[in-house]
Amino acid sequence: MSKKIFISTPIYYPNNKLHIGHAYTTTLADFLSRYKKQRGYETFFLTGSDEHGQKLEDTAKELKVDTKTYIDEIVATFKVLWDKLGIDYDLFIRTTDETHKSFVKQKFTELVEANYIHEGVYKGFYCKPCESMFTEQQLEETKCPLCGREVDEIEEPTFFLEVSKFQDWIKEILETKNILLPAFRVQELTNNFLEDLKDLSVTRTNFQWGIQINENTKHVIYVWLDALLNYLSAFEYKEAPFSLEEIWGKDSDAEIVQFVGKEITRFHSIYWPIILKMLNLRLPSVYAHGWLLSNGVKMSKSLGNITDPIEMIETYSRDAIRFYLMTSISTGDDGKISNELVEELYNGILVNKYANLVSRTFKMIVKYRDGIIPDIKPELLDNFEITKNDFESKVDSFEYNKAMKTWISFLDEVNGYIDITQPWTLDGVDNDKLDLVLSTLINAIVNASELIAPVLIDSSKITLSQIDLVNGKLSSLEPLHLFERIK
Repeated sequence: MSKKIFISTPIYYPNNKLHIGHAYTTTLADFLSRYKKQRGYETFFLTGSDEHGQKLEDTAKELKVDTKTYIDEIVATFKVLWDKLGIDYDLFIRTTDETHKSFVKQKFTELVEANYIHEGVYKGFYCKPCESMFTEQQLEETKCPLCGREVDEIEEPTFFLEVSKFQDWIKEILETKNILLPAFRVQELTNNFLEDLKDLSVTRTNFQWGIQINENTKHVIYVWLDALLNYLSAFEYKEAPFSLEEIWGKDSDAEIVQFVGKEITRFHSIYWPIILKMLNLRLPSVYAHGWLLSNGVKMSKSLGNITDPIEMIETYSRDAIRFYLMTSISTGDDGKISNELVEELYNGILVNKYANLVSRTFKMIVKYRDGIIPDIKPELLDNFEITKNDFESKVDSFEYNKAMKTWISFLDEVNGYIDITQPWTLDGVDNDKLDLVLSTLINAIVNASELIAPVLIDSSKITLSQIDLVNGKLSSLEPLHLFERIK
């Protein structure tokens, strides 16, 4: 029986072009999908766009355009970014898809019929930019605890999802089942939201850009319930390689990994598990990563400190940006990004340690052996096996940046091997030793390139395409240029 895994990103809100923080989340997911495929898993990698809500309706009105037309233009830029970044998703879901809308209406009715939803009146505070509701106690100095903006005090008819019934259950689950990683996020959640869990308002009546419920067409489904259910509605699409039961069913042993930014942990680690419990489905592993900071501050359109990932990709290459995101940010913590930091890693690792190793080795095999790879058992195989095991252990623990550093350490070993053996001194002096060194170097490059292939999706492929181990030769005698030094 084959191994299965479902991997998702949040579905992103199309109020503007995506920034480098969105690229970070999606690169984490893409890396894991590629990594699992390498190891024989059947994968389903889901991403998409969250297209309902008051904010989008209001923005379209201000621009005097049709709401869907406005959204379509922005969503198109999402797909351009994912193509440029090499994101190999299986399904891009849109919450305006008829398949999704029909599924959400059906599940809403199921929750009503199961007595998990009741009618009432919502009184509280609402942050339109975050599409989030808060109690007075959750506000920070009367402002939104997520973005720091002013909130609106609202009172309107609503349907409530009875999450309060599950307060003790979700608290125990969070504390004992490791459904939220890193573990330190659990205490943050407990302190801020689980002391007095209120029923969740799941419909709105003061705008219409949303999914109307069957029970009362004046109500549209609150954007967060709508959005969260995409992780289930996706299995209704023809692109889905598995059925919903194969992944979310109680008897399934498939892995489920959902990547989110820390600002939306509450929805994915309190409300989402409760919804799954109500629907008698199993729970995922949610990984909540930190923010990418610009000058020590979270990126924000209003602050004007957004980093455009497409500009960075076009300047440095998508491999360089993927490698930076995977290597320089401790998963779970906040990280930094700037041109200077990217260039430092680019020159220091990708040029000096990887590209130079490949280039030097290829040149020596061409110069000393006319492109023929010596047929002799290489050294450093045990070193690589240790590296591979450590790399996989780190990945399986979500310590991605540590896994990348393990890979870099192996490059250091191989480059150090060149310094020790000095192959340029062996030609005509000790040809057997030279063959051993060249065989060791080319095999080390193959192993290192295969290991890093889920990150360096272009340069690893180029490198491996030039090495024909079966026939024992380089496929081309021309110099190979992977990364050029940035001055």
